[in-house]
Amino acid sequence: MTFDILDETTLARLGNIDVWVSVYWDEPYNTEGSFSLEVRPTPENLALLREGRWVVRTDAAVKIPMRICHRSNENEDANLVVTGYPATWIYTKRVSASAVKNEAAEAAMLALAKAAAPWPKLEVAEPKGFDTTFEQQTSGATLFDYFKTVGSACDLGFRVILMGKNSAKKLMFEVWRPTADPNNRFSPRWGSLREASWAFGDGSYANVALVLGAGEGSSRAMVWVGDTDAAGAERREMIIDVRDVQPEDSETNTSASYLKRLADRGASKLLEQLRTGSIEMTLDADGLEPGDVCFCSLPDLGYKATVRVADIIIQSQTDGTTRTARLGTPVWHKI
Repeated sequence: MTFDILDETTLARLGNIDVWVSVYWDEPYNTEGSFSLEVRPTPENLALLREGRWVVRTDAAVKIPMRICHRSNENEDANLVVTGYPATWIYTKRVSASAVKNEAAEAAMLALAKAAAPWPKLEVAEPKGFDTTFEQQTSGATLFDYFKTVGSACDLGFRVILMGKNSAKKLMFEVWRPTADPNNRFSPRWGSLREASWAFGDGSYANVALVLGAGEGSSRAMVWVGDTDAAGAERREMIIDVRDVQPEDSETNTSASYLKRLADRGASKLLEQLRTGSIEMTLDADGLEPGDVCFCSLPDLGYKATVRVADIIIQSQTDGTTRTARLGTPVWHKI
């Protein structure tokens, strides 16, 4: 594994790092990511590894540039340590006040990127045709926060990749979602899923809520939400007080539009009262990339899950290199 160092604005290759003390390289699907590169403080390294320059893994099939944001020698051996983030860092320095609500997620993300102030050599990719709709609302944030919010809600990744050669090199922002590969199957039986730990509980679970709005006593606005047909031991009720949601204009406590707003707020709060459950595990990361879909099975526990790879983390030191898949939130189902 070696690294090319590129100029901040022209992307011209300035040099190469092929000897290091340690490397941490975290490529994400739709979160921040980061990197750290520790080298000996030679005059060449000190001149080459400067803030603003791009670090690119030469062995990567898809090249994700990492920007050097900080460097220091504050360590026991006084080595040069540079740290930074993937090129999506650019969008932490671009902001918008636009509201995104009930829009095609990919189109909204690309539109925000196209409307941003230019960055040297940065372009925006054409849409790939993902039809997922962002049904929530977000506004007034850095573009990175927009992308993270919309991407997480709609299972879309975003990244800036390095394309082209020589003077034609450019940075390309794209929205992406890898197609699921049915061969990405993992289970303790095959030795590809290890160190599984789990916990489950339903003490705080609720599936029906009585939402209370404006008014007092018997004249108070109220509406039931959730699985209102549930009965017996399967019915778990709770009260949600949303007195802060008041009738507007000509609305009354019984207006359909007002009760709908109460129901929407209550349904959102009810989602916080889910059955708790977590299963953590380690997968064999060879061949996996950020965004890949993994099909996991724990037959002894009676669960199966589908989960995306949230990050691929490469760590390398003198004693060897490890490649780890950090997983997103699995959706577990009983077998």
